[in-house]
Amino acid sequence: MKNWLLGLASALLMVTGMVQAQEFEEGTHYEVISDTTTGDAQILEFFSFYCVHCYRFEPIAERLKKEYPDAFEKMHVSFLSPKDDVGETMTKAFVVAQKLDVEDKIVPAIFDYNFAQRNMLTSEDDIRNVFILNGVAGDEFDKAMSSFAVRAAASKMDRTATDMDVRATPTFIVNGKYKMLPQGFRDSDDFAADFSKLAGFLLNKS
Repeated sequence: MKNWLLGLASALLMVTGMVQAQEFEEGTHYEVISDTTTGDAQILEFFSFYCVHCYRFEPIAERLKKEYPDAFEKMHVSFLSPKDDVGETMTKAFVVAQKLDVEDKIVPAIFDYNFAQRNMLTSEDDIRNVFILNGVAGDEFDKAMSSFAVRAAASKMDRTATDMDVRATPTFIVNGKYKMLPQGFRDSDDFAADFSKLAGFLLNKS
């Protein structure tokens, strides 16, 4: 009887392991976009302040940032632009928010203007005012926007998006090799938890 119970327990453990191993499937939950991975653990979210889906995904992004603080990074893209080259201006402004350590204030404020208030920011002056309202001096914003470091970092974000063939937002790429597929979780009872679990799974996948 004891041996039978041990055998049953072993079988259950094997089945559980198989279920866990098959929990996330390539082509359903993630897509392989490269043959190699980055050296460091990395979760990149490519987003735009002009993307309503990115606005709705902010709680998911915040969860990933909280659960994987050393790996998660937001990358603004410039190819979404409601007017002229304001997409590029917004990418620079996002870099400024990072460098001035006000990202946690600026990100929700800009999304709030663009979608909650439906008061789309379509000029550098509009964006500048948001920074001022959130404690950044106007001349400090101007100086940062015109700096070489900000221009270079913004260009790097766009170049990274191009290199990884990012064409839509939000796009989440793990370790430079795996693109997460939100549509694979249509039947999930807890999308946020399952999506975060996928990120962890991919971080540890070779």
